[in-house]
Amino acid sequence: SKAGTLSLGTSRLRLAATAAAAAAALSSSRALATGASSGRQSRSAFRRLKAVMRDYKQLSKFRLSALVALTASAGFAAGSGETIDYEKLVWTSLGTLSAAACANSLNQLYEVANDARMARTCNRPLPAGRLGSRHALLFAVLSGVSGLCMLAEQTNPLTTALAAGNIALYAGVYTPLKQLSVCNTWVGAVVGAIPPLMGWAAAAGE
Repeated sequence: SKAGTLSLGTSRLRLAATAAAAAAALSSSRALATGASSGRQSRSAFRRLKAVMRDYKQLSKFRLSALVALTASAGFAAGSGETIDYEKLVWTSLGTLSAAACANSLNQLYEVANDARMARTCNRPLPAGRLGSRHALLFAVLSGVSGLCMLAEQTNPLTTALAAGNIALYAGVYTPLKQLSVCNTWVGAVVGAIPPLMGWAAAAGE
């Protein structure tokens, strides 16, 4: 009788140990599944963020904007004389970059219909539908305001006025004139000549 009781107790202990091991394995499996799911979600969120950043980069025509900032930097260096104020140079370049991003974004907002019809431009964020017009307009406004504020705070009123005028000239005159007359190329030449003058004005104050 005692042997039977002992055997029964041992069986129960084995069953309990087996159940505990199974529960632990199930819990571990669930934790692994949750971790894997969380990892997939994190990677997916990161990919979406990269895609959005890429779209805003396209909206700003970043390479063109960076080239505009580079020409302003060249003007700054030319107007600095023997000593270059590198801190002001950086602020001038950043302000010019933001102003150019604003102008380019407004340009794409105006040309959505035309861009949608051309193979070269149909995959831009606006005609492709990856960004909405409100988002693009908000981005343009924020870029323009931040750029002009940087220039106003770190350079002088003349540089800021040149930047504001260039945004208006590019987005308000050059862009709509493209559909009407070849005279837009003359306006474009003026637009391209202003950033070096901005750099000079920022460095020399005149």
